[in-house]
Amino acid sequence: MQLTNHIHLVASGDSGFSLTHPLDCHVYLVDGGGEAALIDAGVGLCTEEVLAGIRATALDPARIRWLLLTHGHADHAGGAAALREALPGMGVALAAEAARWLRTADEEAINLPFARRAGFYPADYHLRPCPVDRELREGDELAVGNLTLQVIETPGHCAGHLCFLMEEGERCVLFAGDHVFHGGRISIQDIPDCDLQAYARSMAKLAELEVDALLPGHLALSLHRGQRHVASAHRAFQGLALPPSIL
Repeated sequence: MQLTNHIHLVASGDSGFSLTHPLDCHVYLVDGGGEAALIDAGVGLCTEEVLAGIRATALDPARIRWLLLTHGHADHAGGAAALREALPGMGVALAAEAARWLRTADEEAINLPFARRAGFYPADYHLRPCPVDRELREGDELAVGNLTLQVIETPGHCAGHLCFLMEEGERCVLFAGDHVFHGGRISIQDIPDCDLQAYARSMAKLAELEVDALLPGHLALSLHRGQRHVASAHRAFQGLALPPSIL
C-alpha cells in the first residue's frame, strides 16, 4: 500500500488494515532511491507475508539497508531476527537501552510474560535473539539513500522507545511507533516501564514539531495535518489529565 512518494505500508495486523499476521504492527518501507529502510518488523509469526508486502512494491529487497525499530515490544521487534536472515544486507538498529534486550531475547525486559498472561500472544510464543548493528540515541541521523531519518527518544509507553522524523520534500513525517496515535490517543499498559511522567515529557518534545504525516504503529494513519493529533495528546497532559488510551 503506497502512502506517499517514498513510503509504503508493507505489513499491518488486525489493529490496522489486516494485511499480514493479526499481531503485526504497521511495518513501513521507506524508499530513499539507492537505499531503503523498514520501520518495525512485526511479530515474526509469518515473516513471509511481510516479505511479500515488500516485493509487492517492486522495490529490490537487496536495497534495504536498515531495519529501524521504534521499541522492543514483540509486535514491533519480534520479526527482526527472521527479517535479518531473509535480508542479509540489512542492519538492525534500535535504542541503545533496548539493544541488549533484543540481542539476548530478554523477554522479561520487554514485558513479554505480562502480554502472554493477558492472552495477547500465544502461550508458546517466544522472542528470538537478533544481532544489533547500531545503537541509536537522541539526535542520531540515519541516511537512507537521499532521505534522512532523525532519532527522537520518546520513553513513556515503554523504556527505550524511539520515534523517527523524516523530511520528504516540504513535508515532515513522524514514524511514531506506539507513542501517539490518530485522535491524540496514547498507549498505556500495566507494565513496569510504562511511565506517565516520561510520556508527558516526550509528548512535549513532539509538540514542538510541525508534523504533516503521523504514521503510528497501529490503527489509523494521518497523511495531512498530523501535528493536530500530537497537540491533542499534549494538551491533555498539560491539563494534568491523561489522553485517551488505545487499550
